[in-house]
Amino acid sequence: MLARLSSMFSRYFWPLLVVLLAVSLTLVLWTGRPENVRYAEMACTFENRAPACIDSVRDWHEGLAFYDSSLSVTGDTLASLKALLWEFWNIEFAGAGEASIAHDAVLPLRVLETRRSGCMGLAWLAMMVAEARGIPLEVILLPGHVYLRYGKDDGRVLAESASKTVNLEPNRRGYTYTDEDYREKYKAGRWTGLEFKPLTPAQFTGLAAFDMGNLYLETEPTRALRWYRLAGDLFPEYPGISENQKIAKSRLPDKF
Repeated sequence: MLARLSSMFSRYFWPLLVVLLAVSLTLVLWTGRPENVRYAEMACTFENRAPACIDSVRDWHEGLAFYDSSLSVTGDTLASLKALLWEFWNIEFAGAGEASIAHDAVLPLRVLETRRSGCMGLAWLAMMVAEARGIPLEVILLPGHVYLRYGKDDGRVLAESASKTVNLEPNRRGYTYTDEDYREKYKAGRWTGLEFKPLTPAQFTGLAAFDMGNLYLETEPTRALRWYRLAGDLFPEYPGISENQKIAKSRLPDKF
């Protein structure tokens, strides 16, 4: 009996250890506090890279150079940002359903590689640019969706004839819907009371961690729980996190 148990232990120990190490690495790498979260650093952390990995990404630096050049010529921050995202990088919508919430559509460094994204990946990448260049940009939450809101330009209110803010739809190459349009489009969704409020970097990346957990909820509940734990640390007020944690725990194998 002891020999059989030893054989089973040897057979399953190392594969299980590798899985546990892989899914916990994100939590190990992120040792900061929610108020200190930065979009670029978290993009690296989510892919288990060093926090400053963005410094070695060629597409990133070429994109910023394009933005700077466009801005110097046009003086138009919003137009330069849109040109970067949807002309220079030419990021396309990955498609509805599962395609828009896959790893490659959520994680911004993968979006840079594939040039395809869902709303989260495009918004995350846009906020990285905003963070690097001081662009007045925010991410706004809707039921199952996020969009971008552009506001002031370098502290100056936009022309009186124009709206003070402009909404940019990530999945339609920056098309502008009004807030009223969004309320109508998503009225049947599950509203939490957090909608139409700008997300902080911690809240946004917490939402991304929640999406990552959801990818593993059906097949790898242990891995899902690791992501939900990170999501809860970053965005504790989002109600879906605790609910899905309970579901993941209920699916854990009894032997573990």
